[in-house]
Amino acid sequence: MHERTKFRLHSHDVPYGSGSGQQSVTSFPNVDDANSYWIVRPQPDTSAKQGHAITPGTIVRLQHMRTRKWLHSHLHASPITGNLELNC
Repeated sequence: MHERTKFRLHSHDVPYGSGSGQQSVTSFPNVDDANSYWIVRPQPDTSAKQGHAITPGTIVRLQHMRTRKWLHSHLHASPITGNLELNC
């Protein structure tokens, strides 16, 4: 959860209707449901281990728990905000 805004990353298997056409990612205020759960995974080929504390400077990957898709971005404008898409 983002500390200042109290919003959580949220996604479900609904694609953007334009741009990448991939699974959309949004944020919702303090929504606690299965579509807001993410698995924190270590970057492959590093010394970071699943389940260990994340130290400053550690690169991690986020995987959407329900769909198992990876969080990433594209150089497509989001139809909602006009900013770059964040998707899975």
